[in-house]
Amino acid sequence: MQASTSVYLFTHPDVNDFFTSLKGQPRDQIQAQVQSYAEANPQVRDELQTIRQPSVDFRQRCGVPQTP
Repeated sequence: MQASTSVYLFTHPDVNDFFTSLKGQPRDQIQAQVQSYAEANPQVRDELQTIRQPSVDFRQRCGVPQTP
């Protein structure tokens, strides 16, 4: 998943810039900003969810709690 995410961010510099801009901010602010960004950019949200899905499936099969 990390390699796929890295490739995605490398090939989508605008998305990478957004996530890089969050560094150092309080967690609650990050969550709110990511939520707003995802709502404003549904294609990016869907693409990142697709990348993340195998990890989510694995965690569910193993009973590991999901992180937001």
